[in-house]
Amino acid sequence: MTMLSVTLFPVTSYSAVENQLPRLAGDTPGVTDVVYNVEPEAAREVKVSTSTQLERAIAQATAGTTIVLADGTYTGSKALLISGKHGIKNSPITIKAANRGRAILAGADVLHIVRSSHIVVEGLKITNTGTDTRSVAVQLDGSNNVQLTRNTFAVPATGKKLVWLEIKGENSSHNKIDRNDFNGKSDPAPVIASSGHGDQMSQHDVIEYNHFRNVAFSKANGNETIRLGLSKLSFSEGHNKVQYNLFENCDGDLEVVSVKSGKNDVRYNTFINNRGGLTARHGHDNSFYGNFFFGDGVKEKVLGIRIYGNDHKIYNNYMEGITGDAIILDSGRYDGGSNGKPPQYTPEDLKSHWRVYRATVVNNTIVNSKVGITVGSTNTEKKYVPTGSWIANNIVANKTGILYHEASSTDTVFKGNIGFGGTLNNASRGPSEIVTVNPALTISDGLHKLSANSPAINKAVSDSKLEQRVKVTDDMDGQLRSKTDVGADEFSNAASSRKPLKASDVGPSSS
Repeated sequence: MTMLSVTLFPVTSYSAVENQLPRLAGDTPGVTDVVYNVEPEAAREVKVSTSTQLERAIAQATAGTTIVLADGTYTGSKALLISGKHGIKNSPITIKAANRGRAILAGADVLHIVRSSHIVVEGLKITNTGTDTRSVAVQLDGSNNVQLTRNTFAVPATGKKLVWLEIKGENSSHNKIDRNDFNGKSDPAPVIASSGHGDQMSQHDVIEYNHFRNVAFSKANGNETIRLGLSKLSFSEGHNKVQYNLFENCDGDLEVVSVKSGKNDVRYNTFINNRGGLTARHGHDNSFYGNFFFGDGVKEKVLGIRIYGNDHKIYNNYMEGITGDAIILDSGRYDGGSNGKPPQYTPEDLKSHWRVYRATVVNNTIVNSKVGITVGSTNTEKKYVPTGSWIANNIVANKTGILYHEASSTDTVFKGNIGFGGTLNNASRGPSEIVTVNPALTISDGLHKLSANSPAINKAVSDSKLEQRVKVTDDMDGQLRSKTDVGADEFSNAASSRKPLKASDVGPSSS
């Protein structure tokens, strides 16, 4: 019998683990396995007031160090570089403003966090504008477990392409971007651009409780507020979450949030009067649910959700005053196949609009909008129509226009939908597929919800094939569903745990 010899090596920091790992595991006689007992370091606070002091404090920082920046302006590439620094889970390295928003990063430099982990950056004002070789204000590069929290991004215009926050690099994962304010971007390029390394998307990142606002209109392509991936990452799984964010007047690109990777969740966000919407541009098996979309009914091209690719799920979304398509399963220019990864393809194929396979659109509510749910396209260049999709248990109550618009002839399954007010459909559908009935909505908390006498109550169609795709267990308010009502709202007397977000719910000052 082979005996397992285990030796405990107490070390004081993650960097110590990295330094000792090759030597201990390979050079210690009789040791067949190594267990590291990482001991938390004592918390240490370092106060700085100059760029030189900041540079020195970062260089000397270990797990548990908190660097506190006095009010003032900090510049210089070395002062803004965090490279090869590692905190540990309960003892991160923290860099924070003594007074939120009054420690300012400025100049033609980049806050560059590279090959680091368990770093917290809190309460700073970001005004630095990148360099000639790196057109980005803040960059997380090959790092993990980095948190950017309660910062104010107010980067002045340069007239050049400039990403305000980029997440990239090998082994990028588990980063958190929360409670920041991103306000007033007018330069080209995304506000947040998340990619990765090679063909692997950055994984398990969370973007939440941020306030995105006043992104200036641009005729150029590529000015998304959040870009989650790239065309070359189409086959990569992200497992990222974009949640509880408020987007207001984000007009830079028709894709306010552009998902270009797979297995991500975009949920519980509020979109207010943005010129654009949420798009699954590349990638497969993304879930879009519990979001609130509002337009004023006047501003053009205020959109909801548009998708391409395979196995996307759209449910529990509320849309009001949309002046474009509320939900569209578009036709594609390229057929990537049922499994979503063809044996042969080119870089140009990856950039194309991919055919929709097996989309699931259930329990959404659309009111007072221009177009409800659209399947297919009238664009003759988009010849690959959606296939294998389900549209079930939705409410569309628009005063004018087409409620359910089948722009192409497809094999889409319709079940249990309600339409009221405009033209029901441009194709022939029976009442078991789409029924014309007043859903008897009432205004509650500023939303069109089911009244006690609504015919939508307990009338959602149940189908085993549908539930294999997605099982809707609660509603847009976070209330549990019982027999399940049609639309995003479940009639209930229970308290709501989710509502449309306000400015006070997000950003640096939110709780």
